[in-house]
Amino acid sequence: MRIVKQSTSGWDLVAEQRELLASPTVIENVTASANIRGAITDVFLEVTCNTIGPECFGVFKCQVMGFDHKDEVLTERSSTLEVYEFKNFIHHLIALSVDSQEKMLEMENFTDTEIARLNSGFQRLENSVEENKKRLSRLETMFPRWPTGNYALLQPKDGCPADQVFSGGNQAFLKLHTQSQSSLDPPDSHSSAFPSDTKSTNDSKKFVTLKFCEVTKQQVDTVRWPQGSFCINKMIRKSCPTGFRDGRVQFDTEDTDHSSQSSTNVALIVGTPFLYFCCQNSTSANIPIQLPTHSSFLLYRYGGACQAVQGMSVSEEYVQINTEDGRNVDSLISSHPDIDQPGDSVIKLNLCYYTKL
Repeated sequence: MRIVKQSTSGWDLVAEQRELLASPTVIENVTASANIRGAITDVFLEVTCNTIGPECFGVFKCQVMGFDHKDEVLTERSSTLEVYEFKNFIHHLIALSVDSQEKMLEMENFTDTEIARLNSGFQRLENSVEENKKRLSRLETMFPRWPTGNYALLQPKDGCPADQVFSGGNQAFLKLHTQSQSSLDPPDSHSSAFPSDTKSTNDSKKFVTLKFCEVTKQQVDTVRWPQGSFCINKMIRKSCPTGFRDGRVQFDTEDTDHSSQSSTNVALIVGTPFLYFCCQNSTSANIPIQLPTHSSFLLYRYGGACQAVQGMSVSEEYVQINTEDGRNVDSLISSHPDIDQPGDSVIKLNLCYYTKL
C-alpha cells in the first residue's frame, strides 16, 4: 500500500507499507502509520507532515497492490485528494469567485439578451393580434353577422334568414284561436310580407298563425345587437340582450273551444296566450345599423318609425288579430312593439320588412 503525490514527471512516492511487521517507508519530513493485516475495513496507511513544507501540499492518491484468492495480482486506486496551502487556498477561492462572477455576468447578459428577444417576440405577436382584430373588424363591417344569444325573429314569407345561428324556425309557431263568431271589430288580416297561411279557417274556427326564427344554439364567440330602435322576440326564462327591456302582450283568444297552440320558446299559453318581447330605443331609428343583408327579415317597429339598416330597403307591415269580444282581457305589459288597437278587441302588431337593395 502506498500514498503518492502528483508531480510534473508523474506520481512520486510519499509513503509505502510493504511488509506486515516492518515500518512504512516515507520521504523526508513525513511520518506514517499503517496496518495491512485483517479485514479490508481495518487496512489503512496514514501520513503526517512533521513541519509545514511543500511536500505537504498538492494532489495525492492511494494505491493498493495485492493478490486475490487465485493468487492473481490486483491493483486499486483511490480518488485524488487535493491539499492546499492556506495562502494558495485563499488565492484559489478568489480565482473561483472571479470565475463565478464572470460566469454569472455571462448568464445575466445571456438572460438580458433572451428577455429582450422574448419581449421583441411578444411585441410582434401583440402587433399581429391587433392587426388581425382590425382586419376582423373591417370584415365584420363588410359582412356583419347575426347577433348570438337567445332570441327569435318573426318569420316573413321568405322563411328564416339563411344563417347558421337560426334553428327550428320553420317549426316554431304560435297559433291563435281568434274571434270566430260575428264581430263588429276589424277581422284578422296581415300585409303581404307574411305567409299566405298566416290567416286560416277550420270548421268555422278562425286562426292567426305566427311563425318564428329562433336562435338557441350556443355560439363560440359573441356578436352583440347594434344600438337602435326596434324589438325582437324574447325567449321564455331567458334574459334580454344588453340594452333591451322586456315586455309581453296578452291575447284574449276565443272563449269557445279554446284551440290556441304553441310550439315556440317565445310564447306561453296559460289560459290565454302571452307573446314575449325585447325592445330597445337607444338611438334614433334614422341612424342605420348593420345587420346581414343576404336574406329578408322582420323586426318589430318601436317608437313610431322603422329602424334603418344599411344595404336594405324597408317597408311597414302588420298582423292584425281579432280577439275575444266578450269581457276582453287583452293587455300590453311593459316594453312592447308599436301596437294599434283599432277596435275594442283587436291587436295590430306593427313590423318592418327588410329586403336587399
